[in-house]
Amino acid sequence: MSIFKEYFFKTLRWPLIHRVGPLAALVEGLARAMDEVREDIIWLRDQFNPWTCDAGMIVKHAESRGISRHPAESEAGYRERCIRAFAWHRLGGGQLGMPQILAHFGYPDTEILNVRREDPERWAEFKPQVPVPDSGLHADDFPHIGWIANETKPARSKLAGICVASSVQGATHAGGIIYTTQYSQLLPQPVTAITLDSHVHGGGYLHTVGRISI
Repeated sequence: MSIFKEYFFKTLRWPLIHRVGPLAALVEGLARAMDEVREDIIWLRDQFNPWTCDAGMIVKHAESRGISRHPAESEAGYRERCIRAFAWHRLGGGQLGMPQILAHFGYPDTEILNVRREDPERWAEFKPQVPVPDSGLHADDFPHIGWIANETKPARSKLAGICVASSVQGATHAGGIIYTTQYSQLLPQPVTAITLDSHVHGGGYLHTVGRISI
């Protein structure tokens, strides 16, 4: 049952509209028409709120808030920036707010480096140092980061470049061996005595020569 029909029949409880007839049909038709008008009013009200408006109205809200969309930005992120436009404008233009804006676009823990440390004369230049995520950084990420920095930087600041920070986890193994060299020299032992374990056999014969003289 529609909202206005329920109101007419259950809240007002006018007895004449509970009878089958032209009056009941007229009241029911009026309730349907008023329901449609109510839905149109709610739809029109929602279009003035970037939280509830149609996707086609986000561009109008963004233009009125001075927000431009990057081609790589998602529809949800673009809408959220329109919803929180006042907060984004408060964050923009400062060194503390830029890391939060970069985190919103998918680059958390970004650090803003002042080039003054390298060259005191370049005091107005800065470099975002972006940690490399597990998925890595692609070629499209660098112009995206540069666009975000230029959109949110202070007016007198200048983007000097983009730095990346990465760490590699690994294990170090150490090993070793003990190598020993030993030289041995074999010398003959001098012979002082020879012992023969054997038997000695001896033998001979007797030869007699006799001479007789007559």
